[in-house]
Amino acid sequence: MDISVIILSYNVAPLLKDCLDSILKFTKDVKVEIIVVDNQSTDNSAVIAKSYGKKIKFIQSTENGGFAKGNNLGIKVAKGKYILLLNPDTYFTENSLKKMFLWMETHKNVGVASCQLLDSKKKITFTGGYFPTLWHLFLWAFFLDDIPGLSTIINSYHPNWSVEKHYSKEFYPDWVTGAFFFMREETIKQVGLLDEDFFMYCEELEWCIRASKKGWKVGYTPISKIVHLERRSSGGASRNAILGEFKGLKLIYQKHFSSIQERILNIVLIFAAILRILLWSLRRKPDIAKIYIETLSLG
Repeated sequence: MDISVIILSYNVAPLLKDCLDSILKFTKDVKVEIIVVDNQSTDNSAVIAKSYGKKIKFIQSTENGGFAKGNNLGIKVAKGKYILLLNPDTYFTENSLKKMFLWMETHKNVGVASCQLLDSKKKITFTGGYFPTLWHLFLWAFFLDDIPGLSTIINSYHPNWSVEKHYSKEFYPDWVTGAFFFMREETIKQVGLLDEDFFMYCEELEWCIRASKKGWKVGYTPISKIVHLERRSSGGASRNAILGEFKGLKLIYQKHFSSIQERILNIVLIFAAILRILLWSLRRKPDIAKIYIETLSLG
């Protein structure tokens, strides 16, 4: 088997169908298995997945264990040389799997890669960035990496590049997003599965940290592209995204940084939250400000 595509499904019935149809339509000349893991959906996502019969492997999770735990169920049964974690709120417009397979075959030092992601208007969007060192998080917390041109120099945690320009070329970030996470089976054997202590957000970042420690590179290539309807698979819940990121960063520092660095991180996140509370309050968006207030009470 060349590629195992793992799609984690949770209440995404219409999106899941479009995603599966596009894979089946455009994938040619590579041996692919499609694995759908349903995370206890309450809509008819499972019914739709099962309707494809032998074209896919279906796994019904006994719980909604989050992104890491759900995808790990698929990884454990996958037979591919490469394993793609793919969001259900994506769809293909070309034979992306073959292009990525061939690219990885010629980039033997890359353990995980992503292709170009387009939004619903077919405009290039961000995917990934650089490790959240204290320096990078300080710049992010105080909006310093929003200064035009600075992101290109400092390699920000969340880069503020000219998207059309930067993501039109191949480069090597520290991490890429889990929407299209093209992993090498050999790398997984060395690095291990996704860390199930993370429910959602930052688990792909944490995995890339472990891969880097093993000597693997993370790659980005515009050799292919897919459409990513960002946050549609999580209900577009900005609250979940914000709280998940703050929780994820705290957990990453518990696992990979010293206790002193962890204490400094907590101070940086407090300042980041306060500044965003003030910003969104001034913009008369109290609902978003309240989310950042919630981050102040995270353990």
